[in-house]
Amino acid sequence: MTDSSHLPLSFPMPEIPGVTVPHGGLHFLQPELLLDFISVSAQPLVSVTPIAVLYANIGVLQRIDLRKIPVPIKGRIVYPVSSLALPSLRARLIINGPFKKLKFQGTLIAATTEPSVQNMTLIGLALEFTALPS
Repeated sequence: MTDSSHLPLSFPMPEIPGVTVPHGGLHFLQPELLLDFISVSAQPLVSVTPIAVLYANIGVLQRIDLRKIPVPIKGRIVYPVSSLALPSLRARLIINGPFKKLKFQGTLIAATTEPSVQNMTLIGLALEFTALPS
């Protein structure tokens, strides 16, 4: 029998009024807002996993799922957020482990002369967190 009290706990980004945008059962962290880890979990976080990007195209919300690669929280990390399905996305997740904060920065930049990118707006990034039980 395995003692599950020592296994890491994974959970999605919670709803935080004024910081997250709900869509499709997930909560997306808005760009350029500084998120304090304590607003997510009282337990120490060990990793952050980008799950999906939410954007609007001519007012219609759309979601692009990302490869779920956990990013360990060690020091200061700048993690590039990208998707083959949305090549115009230029984004990064900045994790500052010592200060227990993170920020999502990003834009949608036209890589070509495709006019539809001009009408796109980046809304947020859905995250999953892994914490050690207390």
